[in-house]
Amino acid sequence: MERILRGIIKKSSTPNGNFGSKIFPDQLFRTREIYGVDFIQHCLSVHDVALVFLRRSDTLRQAVSYARARQTRSFAAHIECKAEPTYDFEEIARCFFYIRDSYIFWQSYLELTDVKFTEFVYEDLVADPSPFVRHIAEHLQVSPPAKLQTSMAVQRDELTEKWIARFNEDRRSADLLEAYDRREHIPGKVKNFFKLATRSLQPRYPFAF
Repeated sequence: MERILRGIIKKSSTPNGNFGSKIFPDQLFRTREIYGVDFIQHCLSVHDVALVFLRRSDTLRQAVSYARARQTRSFAAHIECKAEPTYDFEEIARCFFYIRDSYIFWQSYLELTDVKFTEFVYEDLVADPSPFVRHIAEHLQVSPPAKLQTSMAVQRDELTEKWIARFNEDRRSADLLEAYDRREHIPGKVKNFFKLATRSLQPRYPFAF
């Protein structure tokens, strides 16, 4: 387990020994499921860590972006799309619920662990990322770059706005409870019936989409 954790930190480290990692709730639970450790608490116990809670204020646009990314497998502007996205009300609603649940989890987790963290809003950083960069530079005790450069780009476009308009129309008569229900569908395979009979079918960990 220690070897795996060292490997994760090494992969995310720069030549000067500093490291950073973006963590989603499902990754935290998956790591605990496999290795039996809370990765954040592990890092806090052995490293000088600055925790940042990054959130978006516009959940619906985030949900549309996430729904599109899940279809196209393009989670950043520089990643080529693997498929053409198609409007799916239920998928967008599921993403909306999932994102809000994730935010509530992080807020509760950070409060209950009583650790110091700094919160940033994505929409503010798009206009000016310098507060985030200064915060990280201050923690690392290095000078921030004189000029900020990034290859990241906002993926919102005309299609996003069309989907939002259509979603706002559809949600007036939609079955939102059906969209929220993320219980795992168990395919009717012989091995799964056997697992159910022997009670060896393991439940999914939280935040498995």
